[in-house]
Amino acid sequence: MTAFEKTFDSAALDYDKSRPAYIKEIYEDILRYKPINSYSNVLEIGVGTGKASQPILNTQCHFIGIEPGEQLADLARNRYKAYENFSLFNQTFQDFDSADKSFDLIYAATAFHWLPEAYGYNQVFNLLKPDGAFARFAYHAGHDQGRMALADEIQKLYQKYMRSENLPAEFSNSDAQKLAEKALAYGFVDVKHMLYHTTKDFTADEYITLLRTYPDHMKIEAADRKKLFEGIHSTINNYGGIMTVYYTMDLELARKP
Repeated sequence: MTAFEKTFDSAALDYDKSRPAYIKEIYEDILRYKPINSYSNVLEIGVGTGKASQPILNTQCHFIGIEPGEQLADLARNRYKAYENFSLFNQTFQDFDSADKSFDLIYAATAFHWLPEAYGYNQVFNLLKPDGAFARFAYHAGHDQGRMALADEIQKLYQKYMRSENLPAEFSNSDAQKLAEKALAYGFVDVKHMLYHTTKDFTADEYITLLRTYPDHMKIEAADRKKLFEGIHSTINNYGGIMTVYYTMDLELARKP
């Protein structure tokens, strides 16, 4: 298991509680692009705790998930134990063994970027049936646009403890287009991309719990991380006790000819 997988797995409950749910429009667009039913075979790469699985499971498809983290996989199995069409392999995508041309749909939710690009796209292409579809989607956290003074104060803490000079740029339509077009180099056709926006409110305690699920934050030297988290916690409380994260979610679709 890699370092990032260990980070997520050791904070499995925090991950499940803190990370945002994917909005229903993402699944509607996927299923409009590639309708699936009880005869369809679907593979999810990086199931995590199953936050992105239920809308696909509800199609009654034959669902196979891959998740390398043991604790994450246990939470997902427990969540979907009543679904007879749910199967989960506690292993990496690289270790997953399946015949080529097995799946009608393969998708990954905030997971595919951890794979080597060429390996990931080539393997997905091989595993898909002709006319099969690949969907990758993710979320990108943005600063609290309704409380800019709060966002600025927190950014000062990041400058001090993570050497991050500027507020992160919002993930754009151009970013999504470039990501979608990557699939063309690996034989895919009919690429499409979409953007969605949503928000989630966090108390100071809830936001620190969320930060504990971020690998880049957990890599900070322990003393600096403690100061960063304490500073963020105090700042949120000083500005009313609530921080709103503005999420951009992107979806890229591609088809195997």
